[in-house]
Amino acid sequence: MMRSMSSDPVLVSVELRFVTTDDANQLGERIREAVHMIVGREALEDFRVKVLPLVPPKKPRAVE
Repeated sequence: MMRSMSSDPVLVSVELRFVTTDDANQLGERIREAVHMIVGREALEDFRVKVLPLVPPKKPRAVE
């Protein structure tokens, strides 16, 4: 990894989205481990996995 000795630290945010039928939480853990290997465990500030269904609910919700 190329690092400049005189550069100030920066906070980097990376967002990605993908469609899968695999276990989303397991994939999230694999991605987290890859990031740890790239930047180091101490450098990772935050990591979140958010899973959203792509199919509509089977039953209509009541409207009040």
